[in-house]
Amino acid sequence: MTVGQVIQIDRAAVERLAQERGEPVWLRDWRLEAWDRYTRLPAPKLERSDLGKRSFEEKWRIDADVDATPQSGNSTLGVAEDQLAEPDGDGRVEAAAMAVFSGPGHPHIHLQAPLADQGVYVADLSTAAREREEVVRRTLGSLVSPEENRWTALQSACWNAGLFVYVPKGVRVEAPVLISYRWADPQNRIFPRVLAVVEEGASLTLVETWSGTELGQEGVSTAVVDEYLVEANGELRVATLQDLPREVTGFLTRRGRTARDARLDWAIGEMGEAYLVAEYGTTLEGPGSRSEAKVVAAGTGRQHLDLTLHMVHRGRFTMSDILARGVALDRSDLVFRAVTGIEKGAVGTDGHQAEGLLMLSPKARANAIPMLLIDENDVKADHAASVGKINAEQMYYLMSRGIPEDEAKRLIVRGFLDPVIDRLPLADVKGWMERLVERKMAR
Repeated sequence: MTVGQVIQIDRAAVERLAQERGEPVWLRDWRLEAWDRYTRLPAPKLERSDLGKRSFEEKWRIDADVDATPQSGNSTLGVAEDQLAEPDGDGRVEAAAMAVFSGPGHPHIHLQAPLADQGVYVADLSTAAREREEVVRRTLGSLVSPEENRWTALQSACWNAGLFVYVPKGVRVEAPVLISYRWADPQNRIFPRVLAVVEEGASLTLVETWSGTELGQEGVSTAVVDEYLVEANGELRVATLQDLPREVTGFLTRRGRTARDARLDWAIGEMGEAYLVAEYGTTLEGPGSRSEAKVVAAGTGRQHLDLTLHMVHRGRFTMSDILARGVALDRSDLVFRAVTGIEKGAVGTDGHQAEGLLMLSPKARANAIPMLLIDENDVKADHAASVGKINAEQMYYLMSRGIPEDEAKRLIVRGFLDPVIDRLPLADVKGWMERLVERKMAR
């Protein structure tokens, strides 16, 4: 891999980035327009987070000229992505396609030949903008617009690790597509952007992993945008697993949209120590569509996680379900915000949400904020939220039977998180989550 000079971002740098990546004129202009919006928009004001104290924008840099290290694409999830499975772990599956970003640039991507023959397409987003211009141009920015706020505009101008996944009508991709981002060098700044389109009657599973090593006192900032479009009767499962070091400050926006009778399910594991503001959301556009979100988080050190889960019902007879559990250790600060919005005309919809947070340290903080925004009468919606400390009676019961205090606490935490972990898709994803929970509890 070659890494060029690290430069402060300005309009010329954005134009140079587009040129170096060989992007078509329309995409270069799209980036530049986003940059111009960035310079005019104010920074978002966040209710529970202050990215200004983390010098969020001051740490933005891009690398002028890079090539990504080619990665093997025919490995299993367990072999190629060691965060997911032990070498001899059970339930390992071979990836349909794989892209590893250890820095900005174009990843080497391997796609199983039978899938390519069926029209499945996986490529670097810059390349896809040339080869699949119509669909990329039509969908890029359709769910997360550069006009939305200052940071989505900045991300739209500067993303440097993009991926496009397309599954044609009626094709069912059984094995998952794996995307791995690895922060190993503070000079390799990664600003990911994923665009996935699942056509009518097709299906896909995407697994995103985020990992990194200590990056020094300066730290890095990143912003992420993922957009997922699921057409009629399509199915998409998205698993995101985060284990980033404390030096990372991030602003993440991941959104999906479902057409008639389509389905989009999220499995989210937030296990790192980074300072993150993250939003996951589904717009249930088509009638009969549904979306579920399962979340597990464990905060340690001084981790700050401000997580918003957003379900917007627009279509008739749509269904959503949010289930989130988190534990806060040390001085960590967890905020879970769940929003179920039902718009006028979305009759017969059904929205549920339940959030639970457990504080294991007197210096930890946790907030669960449920919201129902309903503008239609003929609907069902409910929410439940709880924040508490570990149950003293349960601790007494276990310790009175000879179980040491640390082991008793670990068992109670596992019992608290297991209802979510047990419902996660893929044995590898579930195993990864279980190992990280054990590691956090063993600190």
